Amino acid sequence: MSKSRLEAFTDGVMAIIVTILVLEIPEPKGTTFGALWPLRYKLILYLLSFLTVTVYWNNHHHLFQITETISGGVLWANNFFLLTISVMPIATAWAGSHTEYAAPEATMGIVFLAVNISFYILVRTLLAAHEPDSVFTEFFGKGSRKSWFSMGMALLGIILAFIWPPFSAIFCFGCLVPWIVPDHRVDRYLNKQ
Repeated sequence: MSKSRLEAFTDGVMAIIVTILVLEIPEPKGTTFGALWPLRYKLILYLLSFLTVTVYWNNHHHLFQITETISGGVLWANNFFLLTISVMPIATAWAGSHTEYAAPEATMGIVFLAVNISFYILVRTLLAAHEPDSVFTEFFGKGSRKSWFSMGMALLGIILAFIWPPFSAIFCFGCLVPWIVPDHRVDRYLNKQ
């Protein structure tokens, strides 16, 4: 399979996820700006979940700009990544409706942890599909501190949700910080081509 088909499928799934996220926000009950206040947690979690999906989409795009080989394992790893990120609208809706309870907030943390793990697996599977002297291996072969940091933050958020439930959202979205700016080495390499 060509990488363009995989990217097109991923783009389509990500677009659907973002659409479902926004559809989970109910219409305000009232005609004043004050009617938005009861929806504040849902709106905050929507914005942060939208950011999460777009950050992963950006990094996925960067990853595949220098990908040379697509194997069967890569297809399954990509599908696993899409499976985990597609659960985000459910977790966001539940957490946004019940911010004072540990289970919904911890569940959102579990989804974030699963997304981080699946993206890490995707990168490792891509590495296995490439030759040791490939450009892809040069950029991504040394491991990723960003992935381990993100997984650790999500795990910490899950645990702390049982102390104060909003900690889960705070730590989950904190795990995005290193991913917001894609790897500049890839940009520099592509600009030389």
